[in-house]
Amino acid sequence: MTHREFEGWDAHTQRLAIATRTGNPGWAQLPQSKRVMIDEGGTLFFTGTPCKRGHVSPRNQYGDCTQCHLLRLAERRDAV
Repeated sequence: MTHREFEGWDAHTQRLAIATRTGNPGWAQLPQSKRVMIDEGGTLFFTGTPCKRGHVSPRNQYGDCTQCHLLRLAERRDAV
């Protein structure tokens, strides 16, 4: 892991509060943006903002919400 530029106390506190409220405080340890995730060579980042369907979860390298991704996989599985 490389040294990550600190996002600021307000943004960090907000992301930590949202992650804790969802029951996953470890999400706050993920990079805060896609750019930082790519620089670190990771696969997930957590912004703390809801996706268009209202899920608050980490996003993958394509910017897709992981919950939406799992729902799409289940839909494809059930369609067969």
